[in-house]
Amino acid sequence: MTRHKVNDALIEDDSKIKISYNKRLKGFLKKSDELKTLCDIEVATIIYGPYRNEPYTFPNNDVVRNIFIKFKELPTLERSKNMVTREEFTMQRIKKLEQQIQKVRKENRVKEMTNEMSMVFERKIVSVDMNPSYLNDLRCVNKKNLK
Repeated sequence: MTRHKVNDALIEDDSKIKISYNKRLKGFLKKSDELKTLCDIEVATIIYGPYRNEPYTFPNNDVVRNIFIKFKELPTLERSKNMVTREEFTMQRIKKLEQQIQKVRKENRVKEMTNEMSMVFERKIVSVDMNPSYLNDLRCVNKKNLK
């Protein structure tokens, strides 16, 4: 069975919501168990869902309680070392996207220069409206292409 893109829209039908919830809960718990087994780590999962009166814990209440106690006993600095707030995550994501944009802009500029060089060599003309920085960029691309 091939994977397909999941539509992230609110499901209106209550029975479909419950079916989707149970299916995804089962998949999530399977992934938690795989993570625990493959990476040899302690995993505790607490899920508050609309279909149970009490929270669902994985693997069981005692293990989850012990892991939570270990976590609470850690010094605050150690505990928060790998934590990221939603705001920090968003800022990191924005920074990463800005870097990707800069990279694409640079690649586009190089492609522009390469095309311009091709046109100059084909027509044996130089555009009159070239400013010094443009000519410098053109020179750098030319030097790079000659290597």
